[in-house]
Amino acid sequence: MADSGGHWKTLAEAQKLTSSTKIPGVFEEDVKRNNPVERTPVAQASGTGKKIEWLREKTTVEDAVAETDIGDQLTWSDDVEYTEVESTLRRVYVQRKLDHFVEGIYSTYNDYKAQVLLESEKGLKRKIGDRFVYGDYTYGGSPSQWDGIHALAAEKGTPNAAATTTYSDLNLDCATSALSLILLRRMIDAMKHGIDELWMSPTLALRFDQAYAEYGFRTDTGEALQTIVHGDISLLTRGLSDIGKPIMYFMGIPIIRTDYLVKEEDGTGTGASSNARAKYSSTAGYSIFGVKFGDVMAREPGICFGYGGTEGQGDLYKLVPFAELEDFDAGGIRLVTYGTVLLGSTLCLGRIFDITDAAITA
Repeated sequence: MADSGGHWKTLAEAQKLTSSTKIPGVFEEDVKRNNPVERTPVAQASGTGKKIEWLREKTTVEDAVAETDIGDQLTWSDDVEYTEVESTLRRVYVQRKLDHFVEGIYSTYNDYKAQVLLESEKGLKRKIGDRFVYGDYTYGGSPSQWDGIHALAAEKGTPNAAATTTYSDLNLDCATSALSLILLRRMIDAMKHGIDELWMSPTLALRFDQAYAEYGFRTDTGEALQTIVHGDISLLTRGLSDIGKPIMYFMGIPIIRTDYLVKEEDGTGTGASSNARAKYSSTAGYSIFGVKFGDVMAREPGICFGYGGTEGQGDLYKLVPFAELEDFDAGGIRLVTYGTVLLGSTLCLGRIFDITDAAITA
């Protein structure tokens, strides 16, 4: 029996006169790093109607420019065409009942309403972040979703195989193999408006760390490029004060580790009808994205998140309070937004998919 230190028969008797210290709030345990919607420019799209539409170049005047000699008759030409693009705003919401009994009885050291709002906002942002990547309207995901970056990349058509250059290098199929850096170079080169960030899952980012440090690059059959040194690693770099930290850049482009790019189902999301990119179920694959940011609503060619249905300038969502709910002794709150991913030019988004969790090859 624990000694009370005097007066009380036991320590347990002394503890009856005390109360535990309660720390307000909740510590996060389910953490997701680098939400795409928090890294990407956002554009308020209120008053736009249900859809946002814009044009992309289809043909240019270059081929119509002709040479002529002195005295030759000049000809008129007309051949310019555009591709019409549209994106439909989709609604995302969460609502919670606020029971008056809970509020009245348990409103002590925690603010009951504030905690519900905080957790609801977290859930809404995380859903938007997931749909930013895996939302799919075009390829059979759901009619209530917008097209995320997997679906937008698939619109480039038949994906390029790792060994060919028949199709666009903005949509590269790694063919269920380890990442080859030549694919990454090809994707970056195809993004002619430039590239701001490389997005990848932590699983693939760890392979970059490994290639730089203890493991080195492999050939496509698994052998080390060199037995003593690791080959040319000059394009994999850290910042000036980041010695010992994970690899931060490839070709000077920031590598962003995002928990919103998850283990995926190999062979899905290739651009075929009713074949949206799916999360892992049986055969694992991973993806890398190259993104160029830009406010499409301001006629910039990059990628951004357009949203509406809010009241205040800059509000990501509309907050609707309910003082009383019919048939309940409760109020409630609703968070709702209308949003979509906007891609001005197809040259501002590239992807490599069906990458396996294996050592990077040259």
